[in-house]
Amino acid sequence: MLQLHTSRMGPLARLHQWDTLILNRVFQGVRYRQRLAGMMARVSRTGDGPLYAVIAVTVWLAEIPHAEAFCLALILAFAIERPFYFLLKNSLKRNRPEQVMPGVKAVVVPADQFSFPSGHTSAAFCFATIAGMLLAGPHNPFFLWAAAIGVSRIMLAVHFPCDVMAGAIIGSTIAAISVGLVSSL
Repeated sequence: MLQLHTSRMGPLARLHQWDTLILNRVFQGVRYRQRLAGMMARVSRTGDGPLYAVIAVTVWLAEIPHAEAFCLALILAFAIERPFYFLLKNSLKRNRPEQVMPGVKAVVVPADQFSFPSGHTSAAFCFATIAGMLLAGPHNPFFLWAAAIGVSRIMLAVHFPCDVMAGAIIGSTIAAISVGLVSSL
């Protein structure tokens, strides 16, 4: 069992210990449940990217109100979010859970080497925020989907909880800024 001795540790070390403790507890429950792991892998795959383009094209072709602003905001947001997450991830170089936690093996193969922030979560929250601001309003089902992607990344043991939280904040923030810029045109 992981002991938390936080009195003489810096804030990042404490945060890493809590991340490890939470992930270990979640992963222990998932690894014995193949059906749940399979479902989480399918949820995670919906955040791989193509679905965003399919929805944007569908919205554009269906001439849904605010379709043009929606598509422009998506293009702007992803043009900022993708390089930003990639630069941050490759600058900070946080190891993935299976690299630092004995006995933890990722359920899926991650697309890249490092863990912080979660790119899947960042992209999902970027998309969900734009959809909420321009299409769905406050009762936005895409936020549930984005949260499910974030949870799946933890349960699949490819990200720590803080990676997912950072991804959600980054994606939502970039999306809100992008909607603001597009709306001011």
